[in-house]
Amino acid sequence: MFLARIRFLIGIVILVLGALIHFNVGIGSAWYMYLAGIIILATHFLFGNVMLAFGKLNKGEVDAAEDLILQIKRPDFLLKTHQAYYYFVLGMVALQKKQAGFAEQHLKQALNLGLRTDTDNALVAINIAHVHFVKKEYKLANEFRVKADSFNSNDLLIKENLKKLEGALKGRL
Repeated sequence: MFLARIRFLIGIVILVLGALIHFNVGIGSAWYMYLAGIIILATHFLFGNVMLAFGKLNKGEVDAAEDLILQIKRPDFLLKTHQAYYYFVLGMVALQKKQAGFAEQHLKQALNLGLRTDTDNALVAINIAHVHFVKKEYKLANEFRVKADSFNSNDLLIKENLKKLEGALKGRL
């Protein structure tokens, strides 16, 4: 849980050590410390804990995923794909906590930013369709069902859920 803080502190310590070496010996001996510190800090700000939180979510550890994702203070600093997964994890955690409006908002942001795989995109679209179905917005639910179906996902669970959603929507459109 402290991975981000440790990574940040290691980057700062390496930069401080580089500055000490720079002032005592010279830049020739300190440049590699500066480079290492900058790389560590860049990974801290560009990647965050997003994929670690995503992994926890895949394992079903929703509380751990939420703790990790909430450690990210500035998601706008993340790379675009990591921002998408940030909103994906936030949306899925909100769904688990029965916060449909919050979940819908974040899942739509994830879908707009674009996730890496078609399976993840289809999963987001199915969940948005489910939120609309629960709200009795059947037309929107069907739109997102069609969108989920348009992604080339080979996941059997997604295909099964698409069929269930299609069957539930048949009498309501």
